[in-house]
Amino acid sequence: MVNPEMAEVKGKLENRVAIVTGGNSGIGRGIALALAKEGASVAIGDIVDTPREGGKDTASVIRDNGGKAIFVKTDVSDEKSVENLVESAVKELGSLDIMVNNAGITLMKSALDTSGDEFLNVLSVNVKGAFLGSKYALKHMVRAQKGKIINLASNFSYNALPNLSAYVTSKTAVLGLTRALAVEYAPVGINVNAICPGATKTEFTRPFWGNKEGLSELKSRTPLMKNGEFLVKPEDLGKLAVFLASDDSDMITGEGILVDAGWSAM
Repeated sequence: MVNPEMAEVKGKLENRVAIVTGGNSGIGRGIALALAKEGASVAIGDIVDTPREGGKDTASVIRDNGGKAIFVKTDVSDEKSVENLVESAVKELGSLDIMVNNAGITLMKSALDTSGDEFLNVLSVNVKGAFLGSKYALKHMVRAQKGKIINLASNFSYNALPNLSAYVTSKTAVLGLTRALAVEYAPVGINVNAICPGATKTEFTRPFWGNKEGLSELKSRTPLMKNGEFLVKPEDLGKLAVFLASDDSDMITGEGILVDAGWSAM
């Protein structure tokens, strides 16, 4: 039986290999499934084996629907672990064309209540993780003289809310990393861009939308609504990831693209 999250393979990414960190849940799962729908073979790197939302792991869903996928348990804050993810993907799937640095954590605390270790932990996963994923992907992409790196930043790369100092700092840094890598590796044909989601309906962001007060606050600050929905969905981000991973985006690099239903336009 075909899983409703999957659809007929269209082939825009046929014969390409992608890695998606944090690919077992939420945004990462949505992106991995979208890439697979377009024909990419996908390596899922995640610190958890099964989705936080329940159900089958992402690699199994892709394989059940005729695609090719592997799972590699990965801690993106650990250099050896990230290197192993990349080398495993290349060895088992044959190459590396697309690197999606999605894995991330958040921390909702005032600056006064945030310890130095807590602050550095958020940066270690969100920023160091994106750097390490890019570093080891670039090792193969430079050799091939092509590749697409997609980092997951945030609308908080551009604005902020209280009690998110560590998270906002980390996502601002991810956008800076994206621009720096884009300039450094443009001469060898590698594109580096960032997706900057707004409030997205996942378990990761449940603290923002999972109660009546939070949902009302988000709605009041979000101008765009489609079919009664104002929260971004993982599949919305998957569509953009497919574009950035494909030949359609060949002349786009160093960009942070907002997908926040107009939040940042307010």
